[in-house]
Amino acid sequence: MRGLRVLISGLLLASVAQPASAQSNSTGVAGLLLRFFSPENPVLLAPNLANPVQSHDAHFRSQANAQATLRQLNAGIAAQLATFPIGSSSGGFTYTFDETLGVYNRTTQSFGPIFAERPLTLGKNKFALAVNYQHASWDRFEGRDLSGGDLPLYLTHEDTNRDGGSLNLFFEGDIIKADLAIDLKTDTTVLLATYGVSGKLDVGVAVPFLSIDMDANVTTTIDPIATVTTPAIVHQFDQNGTQSHVYPESGHASGIGDMLLRTKWNFYRGASASAALGGDLRLPTGDEADLLGSGATQFKLWGVIGGSPGRFSPRASFGYTFSSGGSEFTGDLPDELNYTAGFDLAVHPRLTFAADFVGRTLLDAERLVLEDHTYQFTQRNDPTVRSATRQQLGSKTGNLGLYLASVGFKFNPAGRLLLVGNVLISMGDGGLQSQVTPVFGIDYSF
Repeated sequence: MRGLRVLISGLLLASVAQPASAQSNSTGVAGLLLRFFSPENPVLLAPNLANPVQSHDAHFRSQANAQATLRQLNAGIAAQLATFPIGSSSGGFTYTFDETLGVYNRTTQSFGPIFAERPLTLGKNKFALAVNYQHASWDRFEGRDLSGGDLPLYLTHEDTNRDGGSLNLFFEGDIIKADLAIDLKTDTTVLLATYGVSGKLDVGVAVPFLSIDMDANVTTTIDPIATVTTPAIVHQFDQNGTQSHVYPESGHASGIGDMLLRTKWNFYRGASASAALGGDLRLPTGDEADLLGSGATQFKLWGVIGGSPGRFSPRASFGYTFSSGGSEFTGDLPDELNYTAGFDLAVHPRLTFAADFVGRTLLDAERLVLEDHTYQFTQRNDPTVRSATRQQLGSKTGNLGLYLASVGFKFNPAGRLLLVGNVLISMGDGGLQSQVTPVFGIDYSF
């Protein structure tokens, strides 16, 4: 019963925990990208000191279209950070109680998975406590280089004469290319606790603590498609004729993320196979204004089947996540399909190797894609309508697959203590990606 009291205390503490962060308002890390091209942070060009009446310095100030694209990019980043996998609820040691002898017997030779689930439960009145740490450097988004300025936007000139176009005043045809680069790093420490209510039923909690650092900059470059033939420079960032300028933003936040309440029912246990059903309830305890949470409530219902509990134990699972709500930064989160397949192998009585494929499909998600956009313009003293095509970020709705390979080990140095080492490897090009995410942890059962 001591384990049950500890678990209940943890559940109560986590359920009343309030979001904690370095910046907990609309100007936090989640709003960092939205500050670019806003009315409060405009694109400023150099005024025409020789002829102030013909100055063009205010003609690219705020950009509603670019802001809309940044908002969608921001939503994709925020939602995927808040819902990234945080570790298995399966304990390393599982037991059955022999009522005849009055003793507990181990039911497996291996120590189980790291980022997947297996059907077997801990055992009645058994308790497992684990802590894992993962460091992620997020380097790609939808296959684009996140930190290398591979996310292009284009800014358009103000319609100064209010005629609904950019042809009558030739200088309105100029555009500005804006290349966005983001350096995003997260450190996540997760506390996982699981208690065996009965021989076939486990309950648990997972509480993540996150530290997020984001540095972003936009390199803006004037593309003078309409004024290239004009003797004097019309659009410039300073009086020296500079055609490029960098706008930086940075932020940091830390605090509790969205916690999970978990349960697993091992309804079938045979000599060569077993099966279980489980449920994960993710609560919006993280501060969505700082990328610490999604603002949504999610419930994942899943089932898992596993093979023999011997030295080699394969497994596969499938689940569906129901999502409700979101935040102004993430939008409403989509439902998900969840699936895993893998195995663990007891290569030695004290060492288990585990490998799993971990997949998620976000249904009808808003996605960013590169698309061609054509700009029309005229040039000085020439009414001929010309066009220029540029690639920029656009949006579409479709299913988004997020795939990880989880490869690692569990080592038992003494007693019921396990040391965990693992890597998560991104697969495919979908969504936000950290190519390799190292994970380290400890696991103790009693």
